[in-house]
Amino acid sequence: MDRNQFIHACGLLGLGASSLRSLKTLFDAPENSAPVSSCEARQASTMKWIKRFFDIFDQHLDQPARRSILEACGKECYFGSQHGKNQPHLSPADFVGKLNNHLGEEAAVLEGNVIYFRYIKNPSGLRVSDGYCLCPMVETGPEGLSGTYCYCSVGYVREMFRTALGTPVSVELLESLKRGGKQCRFKIALEKES
Repeated sequence: MDRNQFIHACGLLGLGASSLRSLKTLFDAPENSAPVSSCEARQASTMKWIKRFFDIFDQHLDQPARRSILEACGKECYFGSQHGKNQPHLSPADFVGKLNNHLGEEAAVLEGNVIYFRYIKNPSGLRVSDGYCLCPMVETGPEGLSGTYCYCSVGYVREMFRTALGTPVSVELLESLKRGGKQCRFKIALEKES
């Protein structure tokens, strides 16, 4: 696998072309330097590190702290993606329609002031139903990763809906692959601004 394939395979989907070029330079060895590890070796090492990190994270921080940190990471991930740019606010029905057109039928369902949302597939064609997490960092592993990681998706989904709708929302994770589920589903409650 060459560097371009690695960068794409690692799922840096939300980054712009200039960011990808900058990131690519991190993986390029300077001329006349010692050989660097292969992309496969670095990826395997990264997966082990992520697993160890979350095991330690869970041991040393209480659940509210873990949740707060990971949700903040998800929010920043959303803003770091091309999706987090200035968007016009949509009605809940229009946003649900947009999600279903983009992600597939029944990705989102509006029931009163609640939207039920689920990830179905990513732009590369990976599907949750085939066992792939749609977070590009951990789409195929590491095995045994803590379900704490899924709080990142809660923060991402909250910011995605808050930005699109222009109103505060609360997000509840109903099910996720990394927590033993068959789907990644969320309940988004529209809150009234005070």
